[in-house]
Amino acid sequence: MSAILAGVAFVVDGLLVLASAEAIWTNSVFTFAFLFVLMGMVGFHTLQGDSYGRIGRAGFYTSVVGIVVRILALVGFLLGSAALEDIHEIMSIVILVGFVLFDAATMQARVLPRWCGVGFIVSLPMAIVLGRAWGAIVFGVLWLALGYVLFLQREAVAEPHSPAS
Repeated sequence: MSAILAGVAFVVDGLLVLASAEAIWTNSVFTFAFLFVLMGMVGFHTLQGDSYGRIGRAGFYTSVVGIVVRILALVGFLLGSAALEDIHEIMSIVILVGFVLFDAATMQARVLPRWCGVGFIVSLPMAIVLGRAWGAIVFGVLWLALGYVLFLQREAVAEPHSPAS
């Protein structure tokens, strides 16, 4: 559900930025969106962590560190510290590197549909190129789709096996 909430939050953020200038409340939604991405990444890691090896784990941990530091920088920015803005931008690169590693391992693990790995790889660069509003909307739609796949996979894994009679 966290990945789905991340998608919703990013789409809402993008629409809010399109509707009005960036404000504290749009940055707050953006911060919560990344918090949900972090929790969604934990879900993807839990689902396929045994299948994607060292590269997948390195990508996961790189992404997590980048997202956590980015969230902290966003919170600092919301509290009035403009000095953290550079850290926010650097973390975009760290997250991108983590996503590429994680996504390559996701495609290799074949636990999720192949498009999920491709989606992870192209989503962040596309969001960066499109800018804050449209980038957030595109990133959000992709996270909605990824969250739905993760939700379906969770349901398949959680189905109880009937005991043999």
